[in-house]
Amino acid sequence: MGLKHRGILGIGYVWLGLADPRLARAKPFYRDQLGMLESQQDGHRSYLRCWHEHGLFNLVLESTDQSQLVETGFQVRDQQDLQHFQAAIEAVGIPVEPAPANSVLKGLGDSICFAIPGGQKLRLYADMQQAGYVTGFESPDWVTPRQLRGTAAPMFLNHVALTSADPAATVEFLTQTLGFVISEKIVSDTDSAASSNQSGGELRSALLFRMAREVGGQELAIYPGKNNQLHHIAFTKEDPNDIMVVGTYLRQQGVNIDRYGPTKQSYGNTFSIHFFDEFGVRLELCSGGRLTDTHPEFEAVTWDESQLGKALSYYSQEPDPAFLEHCL
Repeated sequence: MGLKHRGILGIGYVWLGLADPRLARAKPFYRDQLGMLESQQDGHRSYLRCWHEHGLFNLVLESTDQSQLVETGFQVRDQQDLQHFQAAIEAVGIPVEPAPANSVLKGLGDSICFAIPGGQKLRLYADMQQAGYVTGFESPDWVTPRQLRGTAAPMFLNHVALTSADPAATVEFLTQTLGFVISEKIVSDTDSAASSNQSGGELRSALLFRMAREVGGQELAIYPGKNNQLHHIAFTKEDPNDIMVVGTYLRQQGVNIDRYGPTKQSYGNTFSIHFFDEFGVRLELCSGGRLTDTHPEFEAVTWDESQLGKALSYYSQEPDPAFLEHCL
């Protein structure tokens, strides 16, 4: 029996709406190039999961008129947690929409949905139908399944990055109301702050997590930008060698690689590659991270905005503000 931690356990899924009738272009990309497994179909929706996950889905694709982020789901322990969070969120003036099992997504348990200060929707759920490990639970071969070799084949959903016109307000809600922990943060130039008689730099960005060590200190990333937008979705690979090999596959297949390409991303301490699907969704494959647990002595790593280039790409150290632009 596992330890019964209260509150949010970890990130569960991302739900995207794509301007793609019958998902005719999206499914071949996400299955045959990204290397995710389709668990089920439901009307104009496709439910996909990473091969190392045992839940029914990590990514939901839905055919919509306009490409958009629909919501991000996080799992809590049980109904008691759902009731606790509903009361806590409503207490700060944010409306909450409860939903019974299977009424929103097939295979999803009872849940509550709400908008964070940045405008994006989060859903907390108490249960998800289990599909089991692809490799099985008895004496498994912990290697990429044969049918996924030659694809990116991510192991886990790692994190989702969102943009906010007021990162500080969004991060305050996530930490104070939902119980997230800041792993790393970027603050405005402390020299500028000192010259304007401020006590410290203003929060520009933060990486937040709950308790899952394998996500490397981030399950939600908040970047400055427009409200209600998506910056990227990140998935886990085992090590930097995987990232380099997969980058070669993606380039060979004509996938649009983002500005920094394979690089050590100091902000978050990952080795990463960012790229786009043909609908403009920025995706990331990453390995490593700040592999830590929450404990009384835990302290966030702070980056000065003047070090943005080093934070985003240790090798080039050339800041590229365009990288911070949202994708949807």
